Amino acid sequence: MSERPHERVDQWSPAFLSAVAHLYRGEMSRMTVWRQRLDITSNWAIILATALTTFTLGSADVPHYTLLLGLALIAISILIEGRRYRHLHHSKWRLYLLELGLYSQALHPGPDPDRIHDWRRLLAADLRRSQLTISWFTAIRVRLRRNYLLIFYFITAVWVVKLLIHPQRAHSLATFWAHLSVGDFIPPWFVAATAVVFVLSVSLVAGTCPTAEQLEDWGAENDRHQPA
Repeated sequence: MSERPHERVDQWSPAFLSAVAHLYRGEMSRMTVWRQRLDITSNWAIILATALTTFTLGSADVPHYTLLLGLALIAISILIEGRRYRHLHHSKWRLYLLELGLYSQALHPGPDPDRIHDWRRLLAADLRRSQLTISWFTAIRVRLRRNYLLIFYFITAVWVVKLLIHPQRAHSLATFWAHLSVGDFIPPWFVAATAVVFVLSVSLVAGTCPTAEQLEDWGAENDRHQPA
């Protein structure tokens, strides 16, 4: 009995529809889990920023660089969140293929059969050898633009307020400049330069990144259906 490799399964057969329905349910559940994990990371970053603000402004004895150390912890959060967003983005891409190729055609057949039929090849290739659709750096930039840039701005503003009021109120620019130093080890100019470079860098990285909506608009360009 001769084998028939690459035989195409009827898209409307009961067995095929049942398998795709289970795949869609599983992928939807997977996307929901990654969305919840993203929310958890963002919530912890906001809680950390709030706790740092209360702790640092609550006493003149707390040094201003405590907030700078807190930025490092928030940076770790955005690294974790970037990895989670990659998985969320990948699940959304798979769901888009299923909705475009099967469910949209079931509701109302479209005028572009070549594009519709291609979803099966793309999805099958991804199931055989899964590849995330965006890079880790791009995912970090997206989350920075969406949530973390405002958190960084908030902590920077709190840091400036801390320098203005502690350990004593800065009535002149010279006093404010003196507050920037970290003990006898790090001079004020280095702290100021580092802070300015950091704020400008995160602003540039976030401002030049496409929005999440643009990255998830796979229908705008058919070539973007293939994972990179």
